[in-house]
Amino acid sequence: MAEEVVNVRPAEVADAAKLLALLAQLERESNTFTVDEGIEDLSETDEQEQIAHINGTTTNVIFVATLASRLIGVSTVQASTDFSAAQGEVGVAVLKEFWGMGLGTALIEEVLDWARNYSTLERLMLTVQLRNVRAIKLYRRLGFENCTSTSYDVVDPTGKRVAAIDMEMWV
Repeated sequence: MAEEVVNVRPAEVADAAKLLALLAQLERESNTFTVDEGIEDLSETDEQEQIAHINGTTTNVIFVATLASRLIGVSTVQASTDFSAAQGEVGVAVLKEFWGMGLGTALIEEVLDWARNYSTLERLMLTVQLRNVRAIKLYRRLGFENCTSTSYDVVDPTGKRVAAIDMEMWV
């Protein structure tokens, strides 16, 4: 039997339904991952249009990790609405059954390659909960640095207030 290989690639319009299902599952599985408000109301057609729009920019991107035809992880960059800085917010999540296998690293490395070689962004930012120690170690290892001097509270998907920090990387 051939060994299955995980592939990390840009999201395609044809991924829309699977991407919506992945995001819903990720939000249920993790108390450190949140999705944009209203995503549960998006139709497959809406998501297809968003993917097509994102793929046409140099400031936004969606990468997916796939195992055969299954989506098992996602990383995103979303341009800041603050037009004074060319910055994008990074997000990454992997299905729980695939934690600890290096997929988060692979997804972030794809984001960094895209940011350095294809985007018009100057800086990547992210918010990470202090209880997510593995993620903080990953981000630091890949070159992100704290950009807030102290932690602040965010509300997790369960409604609990938890400490978080912001990290950045100039690309």
